[in-house]
Amino acid sequence: MSSSVSAIQLALVLVAMLAILIVLPALLFGVVKQWQVIFLLLGYLGFFQGTIWRVFRYGNLTKTSEDEQFKRRSGRWALAVQFIGLLAVHWLALYDFSRSGVVWRSADNLLQVNVAIFIIGAAIIINQAAIRTLKGFFDRIAIKPDHQLVTTGIYSIVRHPIYLSYVLLFTGFCTMLQSFASCVVLGLVCTIWLGSRIAIEEEMLEARFGEQYKAYQQRTKRLFPFIY
Repeated sequence: MSSSVSAIQLALVLVAMLAILIVLPALLFGVVKQWQVIFLLLGYLGFFQGTIWRVFRYGNLTKTSEDEQFKRRSGRWALAVQFIGLLAVHWLALYDFSRSGVVWRSADNLLQVNVAIFIIGAAIIINQAAIRTLKGFFDRIAIKPDHQLVTTGIYSIVRHPIYLSYVLLFTGFCTMLQSFASCVVLGLVCTIWLGSRIAIEEEMLEARFGEQYKAYQQRTKRLFPFIY
C-alpha cells in the first residue's frame, strides 16, 4: 500500500476520532457553533496533521498489535484507561461548557481563554518539532533493526516531547472550556496511560542503547524541562 493511500486512511480515522471526541458531544450539548469549539476542532486538526505527514513521508506506522504497550497486560489496561478516559475528558468538558453560561468577555475568562490558546499553540509547535526531528522513527513503541537514539533538537531538552504535546493539547482543551472536573480526570488518565508508556519505552531504549541511553537520561527530564 502506498504512503499516500495510508496517509488518506489515517486522515479518515483521525476525522472519525475528532467527530466522536468533539463534534458529537458538541452537537448533543448544543455548543457546536460556539467559536471555542470550532477553534478547538481546528487546533486538533492542526495538531494531528503531523502524524499524517509522517505516514505520507515515511510510510506506515508499526501495527498496533506490535506496540510493546499493547503486548503487555498492564499496558493494555493503561490503553483502556486512555481510550475511556479521554472520551470522558472531552465529553465532560463540553458538557460543563454547555452548562456554565460563562460570560466570555469578563477579564478573568478572557485571561483563561488566552492561556488556553497559548497552551494549544505550544502543543502544536512541540508536536511538529518532535515529529520532524524523529522523522521515520516517530512510531509506536517498537525497536526497529536500524533504530537510532535521537537526542538532538527538542530531544536535547526533554526525552518525550510528543507525550508532553499531548498533555498540553488536552489541558488546553479543558482550560478553554473552563472545566475543572475534566482537568482532574485528565490528570489521572495521563498518569496511568503515559506513565505506563514512558516506563515501557525507556526500559526498551535502555536495553537497546545501554550506557548511551543512561547518560541521556542523566542530562534530560522526561516531560517537563527542569522539573520532571
